Amino acid sequence: MRAPTDSNGSLSSATLPISLPSPYSDSGEATDFFEPEERRELELRLLHHFITIVTFTFPACHEKRYRDLWTIDAVRSGFQHTFLFNAVLAISALHLLSDTRSMTYFYARDEDQAAVERVTKTLFIADNDKGRDLARIHRLYLNTAIRQQRVAISNLSSSNADAVFMTSLLLSYQSLRLIPDQSTSPSYSPPIQWLKMCKAVATIIEIAWPMLQNDSMMALILAYSTEPDFKDEMAMFNPVYRKPFEALLDWSQHPEPYLDLEIKHTYEKTLAYVGGVYCALLNKEPPRNMIRRIVCLGVLAPARYIELLEQGRPRALVILAHHLALSQAIEEHWWFHGVADRVVKGIQSILPAEWQWAMDWPLSMIRVAGSQS
Repeated sequence: MRAPTDSNGSLSSATLPISLPSPYSDSGEATDFFEPEERRELELRLLHHFITIVTFTFPACHEKRYRDLWTIDAVRSGFQHTFLFNAVLAISALHLLSDTRSMTYFYARDEDQAAVERVTKTLFIADNDKGRDLARIHRLYLNTAIRQQRVAISNLSSSNADAVFMTSLLLSYQSLRLIPDQSTSPSYSPPIQWLKMCKAVATIIEIAWPMLQNDSMMALILAYSTEPDFKDEMAMFNPVYRKPFEALLDWSQHPEPYLDLEIKHTYEKTLAYVGGVYCALLNKEPPRNMIRRIVCLGVLAPARYIELLEQGRPRALVILAHHLALSQAIEEHWWFHGVADRVVKGIQSILPAEWQWAMDWPLSMIRVAGSQS
């Protein structure tokens, strides 16, 4: 089904079901805070770091053609579409901010690892970075990218759809590691924005696909994203996968107000997906597959599940805690470093007493990992 378009064939913001709120309170752009020469040097530094280091950490970037999509095609597109370029700079600054020197070649092939390690040692602790507020730099570029992305989405067409898709991927990749700013509430907030950004990627794929050619960046990215096969509905949502966590779906023992059939189905489907991730872990799937499974919860779970999280429903929160507790298995990847511990303990802190029992398994996952480190 095609979305309604205006007379120019573009989609208006009123018809496109995507909302990308800015995660930070920082206002302004890099041009407001840096002199031209300083900004030029900074952006060259961030771009170089993205090309030589950050792209090696993306799923499937052990394949050279896939990595070329980011280091060549996406960068070239970013020179035409500033929202994509700013998203590149934002994720590069975020990676520099994360102390992940031992993880930078998570996906590199054996023959590439020596080269990546050499670049890492010379660039990761560059003298020019020591006096920079990388957190603020990340926030400025990310907020700018999101503001510009909103405008691009409201005018989505064949000329910008590919860049919008690649930008959305970059935003979803870094959304789990967003840095709290001074406006952050003292009480814990679950990573709902991460799920929303991932859901936006799925929406953009659905709407933009008819606009693009077979050699588009989107088509090639999806062509390399074959493991696991998310198109296999039964493999992703097999009810058997719910069995280890079936106590979470005991409606009579753990009642919930306003629990209709649609909400029950939402919980059942989402928990089946989480159980499938757990099964993949037990079957020792490759780390890059595990990362795609964990990242894609927002893409594949019912949209209603995100609404239930926004309502603060304990069952929904507990399911999310189970899902992200599984990220402990791939904590060496910089996207997930510290995520399991932060999310599981954060959710535990806001759950009512009658749901604390449901946190035993997620807490045991991070305790076991902690005792092995």
